[in-house]
Amino acid sequence: MQWKNYARKLETLIIYKKRSKDFSNDFKRSFWFSFRIQIFAEIIIYKHFLFPLNKLIIFQQNQEMNQTEGFHRSRFINYHSDCFDCLVCQHVARDPKECSECGQVYCMSCVPNQCINCETPRQIDQMARVQKKIYDDLVLKCQFCELLVKVNLIEKHEEECNKYCANFECCGNLITKENKEKFCDTICQLFNLVQKSGSRQEIYEHLKNVSQQNIVISSRIPRSIESSISSSLIISNRWDSQRKATNIKLSDGDQKAFHEDISHMFRSVIAKYGYSSGIAYWEIEADDRNESELKIGVTTNRDFNFNTTFCDHEFGWAFYALGSLRHNNSNTGPGFGRRLKNGVFGVCLNMNQGQLMFSWNGEYLGCAYKDEKLKTGPIYPAVALLNVAGCKITSGKPVPPVFQL
Repeated sequence: MQWKNYARKLETLIIYKKRSKDFSNDFKRSFWFSFRIQIFAEIIIYKHFLFPLNKLIIFQQNQEMNQTEGFHRSRFINYHSDCFDCLVCQHVARDPKECSECGQVYCMSCVPNQCINCETPRQIDQMARVQKKIYDDLVLKCQFCELLVKVNLIEKHEEECNKYCANFECCGNLITKENKEKFCDTICQLFNLVQKSGSRQEIYEHLKNVSQQNIVISSRIPRSIESSISSSLIISNRWDSQRKATNIKLSDGDQKAFHEDISHMFRSVIAKYGYSSGIAYWEIEADDRNESELKIGVTTNRDFNFNTTFCDHEFGWAFYALGSLRHNNSNTGPGFGRRLKNGVFGVCLNMNQGQLMFSWNGEYLGCAYKDEKLKTGPIYPAVALLNVAGCKITSGKPVPPVFQL
């Protein structure tokens, strides 16, 4: 708006100069000089004071909005449209409001002065009863305990559910209030002890004690279930920066992989750590920017041409999220699941039974493979990416009950 005012003043000046033949030159020079001084003064005030202040206000508003923005689509198990998407934050609306003119939905915290869609001033109110009933039937996962909760009850549930890990500033993890421990895993527990240590000797003693505790625990476990627990010792897996296609970029501590290429060829990335025995579970969260479906699975060989697809070979097993399986074949495979581009894919490897199972957003998809070769490790998580696609690997979580082990 400030620049429009300056433009109007300059336009006025031009008109004045055209019509000012009757004025003396001294008067015109004086007028022109004082006008320029005024313009420059206003520009300086706007640039150095008003504009930074305006940016600060917008930043603070955005910060407040981020705290109450809508729900991420991948958390829902029964929402497959965009009718409840907020036009401001681009998420599924939280405490939704509706434009009475065009029906556009907004989060309560995102409601603008006028509808962005139809530009009707301030006609945004409560959602119609029929629409609200459909909205209230949506189900999503609690971000702390993975429990499935109706959307109209989720805020109350999460307020009672979450608890911060004592090392939250570093790990960013939360734990359920039922968990009496202060730490989300052994890494955070050990990190806390190391922080309090006053010398290298104390750090060594802590590491020694943790190692001894693991040995004592495993010695008390019956041999029949010892192998099932051994996999849980791998707390946090990540992608291997040395075992990926050249066009795949890693970020976020090598947990995120992203591929952007127009060659129309799948490229592979392999996890850094493999599983040798027992039952392992990890999650692959598809990137929101994905234009192609993922191939998600495992490989027993981590040294091959990563510019090919790991499951094209006899050492790879994958769920191709177009709705089929791929093992030792690049073109065809039996049908499995359905077409799924985004969301969180759960992968459960039961090496006791030689089974590879999958879930999607908490929904059990089934046992994809039962193979004697899946009983012998090491077996590495793997993903193949096509064109514009990416994902994040997360491990160290307990096996969800949907896998019915």
